[in-house]
Amino acid sequence: MPVLPEWINFQFPPKIHFEIDCGYKLGSFVKNIGSRVVLITTQKELENAEELSIIKTSLEKHAEGVIIYDDIVDRVHFKDLDSCAHFLRISNADCVVAYGSFESVNAGKAASLLATNDLFAEELLVGKKQPKKKGLPLIVVPTKPLLGNECSPFFSIVDDKDKNRKYFAHEWAFPELIVSDPKIGAGMSSSETAKTGISILSAAVDSILSKYANEITSSTALRSIELISKNIVPAIREPRNLGPKNSIYAASLLAGIAQSTSSLGLCYALSLAVTTVTNLDIFQSMSILLPHVMEYNLTSSAGKYVMIARALDEDVTNISVIEAAIKAVEGIRKIYLELRIPQRLSEYEVKKIDLPGIATLAATYSFLDCLPRELPKNEIETILVAAF
Repeated sequence: MPVLPEWINFQFPPKIHFEIDCGYKLGSFVKNIGSRVVLITTQKELENAEELSIIKTSLEKHAEGVIIYDDIVDRVHFKDLDSCAHFLRISNADCVVAYGSFESVNAGKAASLLATNDLFAEELLVGKKQPKKKGLPLIVVPTKPLLGNECSPFFSIVDDKDKNRKYFAHEWAFPELIVSDPKIGAGMSSSETAKTGISILSAAVDSILSKYANEITSSTALRSIELISKNIVPAIREPRNLGPKNSIYAASLLAGIAQSTSSLGLCYALSLAVTTVTNLDIFQSMSILLPHVMEYNLTSSAGKYVMIARALDEDVTNISVIEAAIKAVEGIRKIYLELRIPQRLSEYEVKKIDLPGIATLAATYSFLDCLPRELPKNEIETILVAAF
C-alpha cells in the first residue's frame, strides 16, 4: 500500500519555511491560514519554554485567540485524541499548531483531521473509516528533527485497548506548513543529536529501499544521507554552532519529502513496534535497528546500496556491485563507531522474551508491502534476534 494513490509518482503539497531564529515570525505566517489557533503539545515534549513564549506572542499579535492544549502527558492514545478533537470543535479553532517532537506532531495531525469529521479515533485507525472532509489546517513546528515525520502524510497512535501503536496514512494528513527553526533545538544534548541524526539516516534508507521509490524520492533521500554523514559529527563537537545542526534539520525535511511518496519500510515498522513494547523512543529504535535491516536487505537491493555508499563518500570504483553494497553497510557502521552509538537492543535492557511480540506487531503494518521482497514474520524475528 503506497502512502498516496498508486497513480501519483510524486506529491508534496506542504509549504516549508526553513530558517534559523524565525519563531518570532510564526504569527505572520499563520495569519494567512487561520485566526483562531490551538497549539497542541504533549507535556513531555513541552521543550524550550523561551522559544515557545516567543512563538505564542507572535501568534497573539496576528490571531483572534491562541490556546495552548497540553492535556496529553506523553504517548498519544485514542482517548487523548477524542478529547483533543472535541476541544478543537468547541473552541471553534480554524488552525492547529503542533509544537514538539514525535508524539506532539502525531497528535496534531490526527486531531486536526478528526476535528472536521464525525469520527472517533478508534473508527479512523482501527475501523479504517475514511475521512470525508479535509482536516483543520495544520502548522508543524518541530522542537527537533523528526526523521521526516514533521512533513509526511501519516501518523501513529496508541490503541487504549491493546496498547499497540496503530498507523494511518492519508493525503489529507499532510501539514499545511512546516516551520523548521534549528534554534528551537539548539539545546539538544550530544546523545540526542546523535540518535536523531541516525534516525534520519534510517528513514532515508527506508525510503530508498521502498519499491515505490522513484528518481525524485531517491535523489532527495540520498541528499539527506549525505547531509547527515557530513554534519552529524560537527553538530556534536560544536553544539553552539548552528550551521551543522541546520543541515541536520534540512536532512530531516528531505527525508520527509522522500517518504511522503515512497513510504517508510522495515526499520520504521520494527521501531514503531519496539516503542510500543519497550521504553525505547522512536529515535533510539531507528538508530539501533538500521545496520541490521541493511544487512538483511543487502542482496535484494544491491544496486540501491551502491548509491547509498556513494552518498556516504565510500570509494566504490573498480569493485563488484555486491562489494560496493557492502561498503554502504560499512559506511553506516563507521558513523556508529565514531559516535559510539549502541547497535544492540540488549544494551537498552530490552528482554529477549519481548522479541516475538515485537515481530508480530511489526508484521501488521500495512506499509510493509513496500519492501523489495516478501518478509515472513519468522524472518522479522530473525532480524530482531540479530539486533539483540
